Amino acid sequence: MFNCFLKRFSSLTNLLVPLKGFVRIFFLLFLFISSSQKSKAQELIDSTYAKDFIVFIHDIVIEGNNKTKEQIIFRQLTFKKGDSIPFYNLQTVLNESRQYVINTGLFYSVALNIRNWEGGNMDIFISLEERLYTYPIPTIDIFDRNFNTWYVEHKHDEKRLQYGIRFLQLNMRGRNESLRINTLFGFSQKFEVSYTIPYINQKQKVGLQFKSSYNRSKFATYKTLDNHEQFYFASDDFVQRVFLTQLDLTVKPGYEDKHIFSIGFLHSEVADTIAQLNPNFYLDGKVLQEYFALGYTFIHDRRDIIGFPLHGSYFDIGVSSFGILPTDNTHLYSLQINHAKYFQSGKNLYFAIRNKLKFSSPVKQPYYTQKGFGYKLDYVSGYEYYVVDGQSFWLGKLVSRYRILKFNLPNNFQNNVVKASKFPFNIFLIGQLDAGYVKDDYFFNENSLNNSLLIGGGPGIDVVMFYDVDFQLQYSFNLRGENGLFLHFSSFF
Repeated sequence: MFNCFLKRFSSLTNLLVPLKGFVRIFFLLFLFISSSQKSKAQELIDSTYAKDFIVFIHDIVIEGNNKTKEQIIFRQLTFKKGDSIPFYNLQTVLNESRQYVINTGLFYSVALNIRNWEGGNMDIFISLEERLYTYPIPTIDIFDRNFNTWYVEHKHDEKRLQYGIRFLQLNMRGRNESLRINTLFGFSQKFEVSYTIPYINQKQKVGLQFKSSYNRSKFATYKTLDNHEQFYFASDDFVQRVFLTQLDLTVKPGYEDKHIFSIGFLHSEVADTIAQLNPNFYLDGKVLQEYFALGYTFIHDRRDIIGFPLHGSYFDIGVSSFGILPTDNTHLYSLQINHAKYFQSGKNLYFAIRNKLKFSSPVKQPYYTQKGFGYKLDYVSGYEYYVVDGQSFWLGKLVSRYRILKFNLPNNFQNNVVKASKFPFNIFLIGQLDAGYVKDDYFFNENSLNNSLLIGGGPGIDVVMFYDVDFQLQYSFNLRGENGLFLHFSSFF
């Protein structure tokens, strides 16, 4: 029946060729509205008419941006008022713009619709639902590298917890600016502040970020032995103090590329006991590390959702120089590359492939500065209880995710602090395989996992809450024959 319709439609379109343009536009519009997916009839229309048909953007109307300034949204659009767009490319243009608006992180949902289509003129209506912007979060932090190390190896010692508050204010002044203030107390204390201004010029291509932090702790990791951290604790004094400040200049010429130019200063000092326990902590028995640093990073980001991507790709490359003045007592150079690819296979099945490379020199580096596996997101599944330090490394991850549940929790709060349209949840079954290698030419004699291929992985479950808060529970195996249940957590906080 459908093929019969196509034959009749094809004959009819041949008869319509001599007719006036408004009749042809009518049939184009009818097919565009009646089909959400490209059918054979749509392909026929495209090939016959659409490649020669141009539509004009008469107006762009934004609704739902109660706080966000319109210029922040216009910056993400690949079209503007008065543009002409080939009809066959219209849907692609709208989809790209929608994705760029979503990736500002300001909105829960974004919809672009065509209205008031008359002749070749049309209006684009952009409907938005703003997300929650204010997060005052009472916090209990773990001093250790991850939850598993604290709970198992340190027997969930309450002394190794930090208490305080994290405050995050997104979209300040409605200009996508953000303020972060973290204040944590306990035997390890942390004070952090950062302010991000994505655009400081009229063309919205140049931005700034300032961040500064001060940490002091009664605990210090002074050495790694058999790939386990060795700690020194002083109950009556702080044995390590670190001050860091950094200024970033960002240049974003388009929608997917970003250049970051950084300058920073670090002052770090430890008690004499730490230098005695490990003279290589800052090298040569020093108790002070102090230097200025310069860095450059290029980012090419085509992910669909930055916080938890399921489609697209990501690439960055960064170079850093630590110690740029003759008076600096540390001189290091680093190159780091990240690449990730995300794709879908079937209705609810998703895959991710991620690789990270790090190179640094010279070979002899302070213990405090060089980091490999076991910190933050740089780990091989199944080796969470170990640290593998070195000057260079490669880390690869292959992850499959099958979504078993997706729902939204309604938000009935009327208070402006916690007001948002919805709280989305996604639950995935996962399978993960990790591999990595750390090149270490200096500390490898006392750490057998250094300079060794590490492979681990296993099944698990991912719970993605709100917008970009991820809880992962995974049962992992490694090449040592060890296995166990591991919890990982990540968020924009």
